[in-house]
Amino acid sequence: MSTSVHLTKFPVHIALSRASNHSPSSQGFLLDSPKFRHRAVMGLFDENLESSNPRSKHNILFRLDSVPGHAPYFLVQSSIPVQAEDIIEELETKEISLQSPQEGTPVAFRLAINGIIRKSRSREISPVPFDGESQENPLSFTNWLEQRLSGALKDISVMNHQRQVLGTDRTGKKQGDLTVQIDTVDGFAYVDSPSALEQILLNGVGRAKSYGCGMLSIKIAQ
Repeated sequence: MSTSVHLTKFPVHIALSRASNHSPSSQGFLLDSPKFRHRAVMGLFDENLESSNPRSKHNILFRLDSVPGHAPYFLVQSSIPVQAEDIIEELETKEISLQSPQEGTPVAFRLAINGIIRKSRSREISPVPFDGESQENPLSFTNWLEQRLSGALKDISVMNHQRQVLGTDRTGKKQGDLTVQIDTVDGFAYVDSPSALEQILLNGVGRAKSYGCGMLSIKIAQ
């Protein structure tokens, strides 16, 4: 059973301009700040949404996309329409159906995910190794990703993988009180369970969804 959602392209330069208009200081509104990204996207919706967690209740997911020939933008998916009247004419919005192709269908996908391994006892975290990066760790990024998408997609092939750590400077030094790692992955796979795929298309994958992780997009591979 398919679910309808709203898909919105929110240009980064509009987000930065809007933030500077709302605050005399730009210090807390840097693009590489996870808090800025969260505030910018949630600022598209009614601030009086009745919920302790409006992002989760209204299935709000987003991802920073950079497409050759276009200015970077936040791709925002939500069960409710955006309500930013001051910039609504500068946004591209459409309503789409989150309907999975049939089992076994080949698909191309893009996913932003928090590629982190957490050790429950020590509470230590470490990044998932890139494919071919570590000879000592048998867990490759593709193997880890298959576990996260298990039941929804199978036979995954990663074609492009980029990693960014928000909340750090160019040297990797932490800035502020929050850092978030985002792995943006393009690849190919086959649909396993359509119902499981539709579930993660709507709800997202993994942690840090409030800061731009978790959003999965697919299209049938030609």
